Amino acid sequence: MNVYSVLRSFASHQNSGLVHYLDFADYVRRYAQKHVEETPELNVYLTQSQDQLQKELGQLESQKKIYIFNNDSNILIVVIAFYVDKFTVRYDEIANNPSIPFPLLGDIPKNVPHDIVTKANASDLITTLFEQSIPSETPILHGLMLPNDLPMVLFPSTANPNVLLDASMGKIRQMLRQEEYHDYFLKKLKISNPGKDISVKNFFSQFINKPQESLESLKSSGDAFFFWNQLCYFIRQDYEKVKDYTAEDIAVLQSVFITELAIAYFKNKSQQNFQRNTALKNLEVLLAKPPYYFNRETIRKFTDTHGIPLLGQYTEKDLNDYLHEKTTSIETHELPDLLVFKTYAPSEQHFYITKSKVLPLCIRLCSDARETIRSNLTKQWYSVYKQFMTLPEMSDQKAFEKSLEHQVKLVSPVLYALLNSNFLSLVHYESGMSDENKDQNHINLFANGKLIPYSEMLMLNRQEIVTDAKILLPWYYTVPVISWIAALLLRPSRKDRKNQTAKPQEKARKAPYEIPDDDDIPANRKPSSTGDRKKDLVNAAKAIESQLVPAGSTLEREMQAYNNQWNRMLGKDNKDNLTEDVNSLIRDYLRKIIRTMQGSSFTQERIQNLAETLAKTPSLSKIKDQDELIMYIQLYMIKLVKNL
Repeated sequence: MNVYSVLRSFASHQNSGLVHYLDFADYVRRYAQKHVEETPELNVYLTQSQDQLQKELGQLESQKKIYIFNNDSNILIVVIAFYVDKFTVRYDEIANNPSIPFPLLGDIPKNVPHDIVTKANASDLITTLFEQSIPSETPILHGLMLPNDLPMVLFPSTANPNVLLDASMGKIRQMLRQEEYHDYFLKKLKISNPGKDISVKNFFSQFINKPQESLESLKSSGDAFFFWNQLCYFIRQDYEKVKDYTAEDIAVLQSVFITELAIAYFKNKSQQNFQRNTALKNLEVLLAKPPYYFNRETIRKFTDTHGIPLLGQYTEKDLNDYLHEKTTSIETHELPDLLVFKTYAPSEQHFYITKSKVLPLCIRLCSDARETIRSNLTKQWYSVYKQFMTLPEMSDQKAFEKSLEHQVKLVSPVLYALLNSNFLSLVHYESGMSDENKDQNHINLFANGKLIPYSEMLMLNRQEIVTDAKILLPWYYTVPVISWIAALLLRPSRKDRKNQTAKPQEKARKAPYEIPDDDDIPANRKPSSTGDRKKDLVNAAKAIESQLVPAGSTLEREMQAYNNQWNRMLGKDNKDNLTEDVNSLIRDYLRKIIRTMQGSSFTQERIQNLAETLAKTPSLSKIKDQDELIMYIQLYMIKLVKNL
């Protein structure tokens, strides 16, 4: 048996929320006698001690579902839910007849303690009520404490807060429908808003004649907030001059204060929504900027144009919802706008990339990795040739392709992950490889439904690498007789040959990840032991480098990649001259700023602002690819500061 349900039923049967304990105990005993055969557990309520009933009533009181007090040696129980239900019905009646007054403390019977009312400041309570998405399961009778000593308005927790706002607006609407008030306040609004007569008239007419539309406009429209604030202020200003209030006057003033508090809440909510939507749009713009792929931690650190973090302008939940929405395809026949891919071991990171940037990023990474892989293979094969040995990939094209795949996985983990992703072929299919894309130097990555060989993708020729490696050999390696004799004398044993063949491969495997340490920096470039500021700047530059340079890449490679994108001059000399001119501008610009900059202020946000400012100067603003130029400027600044 649920004692609380039986108690509510008993209170409803006697049409009173005030229950005598002895009467209820007798009712429970008779209820148990009637149903004990069906429910043997009711035996505990048949004893004279009534310990079980008192225990359960005590639990209900601790849960604030009932209120127990003594009156003239009688134990009385107040069923709060009875009055909550009663005043819920009252608000339904107000919705149909605004002339019915709000529930007040005087509507509670005199012998019922007012402690059953949960009192709170109206401004705090209204915000809490509107913020609650799910009504409280515990029946609560709220008491809204209003300013100017106005009577407290009671509001049940089971009612929707919109009911309270609608009731308040209904009472104001009823007052304004009277001819003398209608024309008077309409005139005051027009006078205070010169040149906006039509807007004022439309607002006033909508409020008087279309209650539901006016309520919805209050929650969303910026103009409605302004007009509502003025109207409530004018009404409150006039009514506060009255000395003797009638019940109708009090109801109007209560309605005005409640409406003003609701207006303030919805206005603040609207501003927050605008800020959140703006921040999410900035997030979408940043996701489409270089380097085009971002992990979750990087996305969490995104900032707006003023350097303010976007996370804070929207919540963590907003960010998760946005990423979920963008990575989920609404149309079953199309990929989502935002794609997710994972790099392979050892990094195994998840990255987000905009669908439209997948192919351009693949092309950029292919171009970026080409020279590194060519150099690695040339050095590796040179070492092998020098030991009078060969590798399968030197003569077999299939082995060469496997070697290139292995190199791509080491040199550019992101490129390898994209090329082996399950969405690349679909992205390629959706793009259609139009003529427009081909004009933008996009390469067709697929042929006959299959990924083209790595040699075509990287534009590397096996014979050319063999030739380059052999050119580096000493002259006697090219003379047949001498090279044959030298091979007999100098070629290591099979065991040593196997180990030595593995060494250049291992070296090539580690090469892409090597980062010069302080010992590789020339002595005249190192910060002095007394130059604490320079040390801080160098350390800050290294920290920023770790954020901007992807894993598996280097600062120089990233600079070269972005340089190839923004510097579209024809001819090597013209291209080098333009790069040097831009580098000179960056050095001059940084030289003026670095004199007073501290290491603590040299942050990623700071360097981004400097790069954007420099890119907008007349000298550099003519370069079309501004995003790539800004990234290049940031990387070059890091390089300069690292070498202080």
